[in-house]
Amino acid sequence: MNRFDQSDERRQDELIRVIENSVEHLSLPELEALYYDMISKGYIQM
Repeated sequence: MNRFDQSDERRQDELIRVIENSVEHLSLPELEALYYDMISKGYIQM
């Protein structure tokens, strides 16, 4: 792996941590809205 790959992986890990932390603080209606938005955009497959 070159340093760009490692940097990209670090950035990805950082973004995942920020998103996980934010999602943990959403209310149920906010989570449902996010869920349906992600389904409609194809980010979540059922």
